[in-house]
Amino acid sequence: MTASARMAGFSAQAAALKARLGASPLVAKAGGAVSLLLDAFVAAIEPRLGRFLDRSRRVAVVEGDGLALYEVREGRVTPRGLFDGAAPQNFSGRGLELRLPPNLFLARTLRLPDAGRDYLGPILAHRLERLTPWRPDRVLYGYDIPEPAGPDGTIAVDLLATSSDLVAPHLDALAAAGLKVTALGSAAAPLDAALAIDLYRGRPGSVGASPLRRPVARAAALAFGLLIPACLAAVLLAASAETEQAETGAHLAALRARLAARTGTGGTREAGLLAAKRPEASVILLIDRLSAALPDGTVLRELDADGGKVRLVGRSDDAAALIGLLEGQAGLTAVRFAAPVIRDAERREAFDIVASRAAPQAEAGR
Repeated sequence: MTASARMAGFSAQAAALKARLGASPLVAKAGGAVSLLLDAFVAAIEPRLGRFLDRSRRVAVVEGDGLALYEVREGRVTPRGLFDGAAPQNFSGRGLELRLPPNLFLARTLRLPDAGRDYLGPILAHRLERLTPWRPDRVLYGYDIPEPAGPDGTIAVDLLATSSDLVAPHLDALAAAGLKVTALGSAAAPLDAALAIDLYRGRPGSVGASPLRRPVARAAALAFGLLIPACLAAVLLAASAETEQAETGAHLAALRARLAARTGTGGTREAGLLAAKRPEASVILLIDRLSAALPDGTVLRELDADGGKVRLVGRSDDAAALIGLLEGQAGLTAVRFAAPVIRDAERREAFDIVASRAAPQAEAGR
């Protein structure tokens, strides 16, 4: 098989995979979510950059059997002629408003509770089958609340609806010229003002008329493309660091084992338990010696034995005499008061003594 034939086979497989992915509901939902996020981001930054942007609008109005094109800039409406199948200058790549004759719309005014103001979309969608003569899945609709709530706690909701079948021929004609409709409304509304009821409002890409959307989308795609290699590099560096850490830990463990073999001590749990039972480390032996060394007039309230350090807190009739007793009978060294001796109301002396446990050689000589 030649290289060109193999490349053709790969191209066909890639095209088939792209088609399957494009038809996947999951991919479609992900694309819609990304589009909504992009629209929300553009809507947030556009007011801050509005003075640097072209705020003009492009409008296509159905007049008779054709489409009349207009450009609206700062309230001034400029006719751009009839649509002849080609996109005029400054129309390509920009959002386009499509306005249909009023007789293609169903307009109704509903009275609904003001408490449901935040849920008007689902409420109206649930009633479309009763409110319009078209199938609910073929209905395009929008609504507006022209005035505040009345004394009875209800609001007037202006509903405007049409069938997607009536809009489709005009959408196809404009799409063939590379023009994308991002707003849909009635031609009864004045051209110099934005649509009060936009039947495309809330759809992914409905703010596509903004000149910011395309550069923001390109910048996001570029940033995402740069982030993927950076993330892969970070993952590789983290894996390399973990490998080096494991090798260093193994090397340290080998060094500890070698050192333990030379000194005759081990690092196992059994070795630690045996070390804790040696006379110089046994806490039970220390308690026994303290019980024998401390006189009857002494009460020990706290004992802290941490390694070779010992701390004794309590009360005694004669705290000064405890120093000698602890050094002699208890086998402690470097015995001293950690805080001044305080005599309480009962004329007993509160003491805080710190000391060191005797070394093994000292214990062996006793």
